[in-house]
Amino acid sequence: MAYVTRNNDSGTVRIPECKGLLQYGDSVGMDPRYAADSCNALTAQGVLKPAAACTLLKPQTPAPIQTLARLYRRWYAPDGRHEVLVAAAGGQLYWMYPDSEHWTKLNMPYGWEQPGYLSDGWSWAAYEINAEDRDAPVDVLLMSNARDGMICIRGDTMAVSAIATPKKFGVIARYAERIWGGGIPDDPDMLVYSAPYDPYDWSANAEIPEDGAGDVLQPSWDGDSFTALTAFGSQLIAFKRTRVWRVLGTDPGTYVFKEQYGGGTPCPQTVAVDAHRILMLGREGVCCYDGESVAPFQQAFAGRVFERINPQALSEASACLWRGVYYCALPLDGSFVNNAVLMFNTKENTWLLRTDAAVESFLPTEDTLYFTSAETPGRIWLWQEDCMKTGTALPMRWVTGWQNLDSQQAVKRAFRLYLCVDCPQKTPVRFTLETENGARSKTVVFHSGAKRRCVSFYLYGTRFRLTLESRETAPWQLVGGMQLEMDVEEEE
Repeated sequence: MAYVTRNNDSGTVRIPECKGLLQYGDSVGMDPRYAADSCNALTAQGVLKPAAACTLLKPQTPAPIQTLARLYRRWYAPDGRHEVLVAAAGGQLYWMYPDSEHWTKLNMPYGWEQPGYLSDGWSWAAYEINAEDRDAPVDVLLMSNARDGMICIRGDTMAVSAIATPKKFGVIARYAERIWGGGIPDDPDMLVYSAPYDPYDWSANAEIPEDGAGDVLQPSWDGDSFTALTAFGSQLIAFKRTRVWRVLGTDPGTYVFKEQYGGGTPCPQTVAVDAHRILMLGREGVCCYDGESVAPFQQAFAGRVFERINPQALSEASACLWRGVYYCALPLDGSFVNNAVLMFNTKENTWLLRTDAAVESFLPTEDTLYFTSAETPGRIWLWQEDCMKTGTALPMRWVTGWQNLDSQQAVKRAFRLYLCVDCPQKTPVRFTLETENGARSKTVVFHSGAKRRCVSFYLYGTRFRLTLESRETAPWQLVGGMQLEMDVEEEE
């Protein structure tokens, strides 16, 4: 389908749907369905609309939350309350139900020497244990950091206990029914695994090695360390800053370790599994591990966004995958905290940018995406997207690429923009048509319902682009895309 056409003395640009960012080259003559620049706009199913404002939850911890985790209790859930949130703040751990009004402080493990934990930065994994006082397995949350070691939170009683491990792990993961640990300060090249089905058992079994625990060394001789572990299908992927290792097999007798090509990631908090690939942030943009190597991933679509990242704060970046979208919180324009979120829709293959949320870390669940923010220490947020459902929209901007109808000589004038806006209440939207000779803006007020309008711009030039903006909180969306028509005169 031709989206840009010219017929003698007239020209037409059709935008039947909107597809997200495309920031490759100078943006001249690009597919008009894409935006050269965009902020706080969504294009799910091709429909352009402002993003919804996120929701701040009421409960607050006494100190900033550095780690937010989730425990799902299949059994022994009082009153059917299966889901529990756990937060680390100020050297303590707190828990609450998602709809609670307050956090409850967890007791320290029995015999713990300090009044609090030395670190609030925990790695965590959901698992289960067989308890003597229970008929069914007990769901537990295992948490570990390189200063405090590993602890276990029981889902039935919310009691906390310490787990004696050979090393103190900075990162942990569950793979082949064992708990794996890495990120060890004094042994950066070591990975340690527990006995199967028992996170409390870290002893070797000389007679039956596959029933015991053990460790493996994968040195890189460059001072690098394992910084992230993630299960990926039937394998475990171990990340360093500059290298990646793949672990195959289910027990020590069948383990196969192989270094992969393409390097690792300096941003371990951005690693997220998307079905047949793993997405992560590299130094120049998002990268992808496909099971064999790490390579740049569609970096041209958001190239100018990646150029704005503060390299000195790259370690602050955080990401997750939720409902088919990769959310990556970034520090842009010299900021030392994350002040924007780059979103990649894996189903529609589109990239978009939001600047309303200063996300420190994400927590995706089946129904909800939570996040913590440096702007509201001690509290958590609910991520929101569709403003037509929530009723509150963010200020947004959508800027098309430059078009010239494949002619640098033809003068375009008398522009007419045809579109239909659907909104539940009176909503102003600002339209700007720009050429090399200047710009004209018009604010059109749409009333409730789906209203079709024609917006005229008396301007001329050889190339042009269109900007849509809204600064109010009233929700709205385009219906059926847009069409821009103009008169065309060939210069002699």
